Amino acid sequence: MPVKMGVAADLALVAAYLLALLVLARRRRKSGAGEYLLAGRSLTLPAFVATLVSTWYGGVLGVGEYSYLHGLSNWLALGGPYYLAGLVFAFLLAGRVRRSDLVTVPDRLLEDHGPGVAALGSVLVFVNMLPAAYLLMLGVLAHRLLGIPATLGVVLFAALSVALVAGAGFRTVVRHNGLQFVLMYGCFALLLPVALVRAGG
Repeated sequence: MPVKMGVAADLALVAAYLLALLVLARRRRKSGAGEYLLAGRSLTLPAFVATLVSTWYGGVLGVGEYSYLHGLSNWLALGGPYYLAGLVFAFLLAGRVRRSDLVTVPDRLLEDHGPGVAALGSVLVFVNMLPAAYLLMLGVLAHRLLGIPATLGVVLFAALSVALVAGAGFRTVVRHNGLQFVLMYGCFALLLPVALVRAGG
């Protein structure tokens, strides 16, 4: 009986999460490529941080593990180069990128090198950004929780992801990532005392 109650509680949490995603996927009246792909270039710093952190949650956990095992060398191995590249982009390149009024990397390639290079760039960007690992993870979760084949779970969650984002674009992605950021760190806060007791720090 307790196992069945636990499964029911898990399913209820997943259903509540999916409902929250649907609520956050509301459309906006504004339209256009800048609004759809860049949220009207109005992303605030907290939203920017939340969406980066939640998108790279594997990196968050990996950096934590590396720091636990190897100490402050993490700042040089993983942190330093990333922060340096971010600062260079922010202070030397961001203004030029903003003034160009281009939306994507292939847009820049098209303007500078023509349609052939832009098409190749589009393919490379697509392959680099393809969320195959995340869809596989969702398929496995669907298999474990719902008992459906993992392949079907991948297809269903891919369709759901496209449907949630297609209506309102990047602004919806940012809202979803904000929710995931809160859930991530809420769970970390719940796990921390347990980890301290069981692992001793």
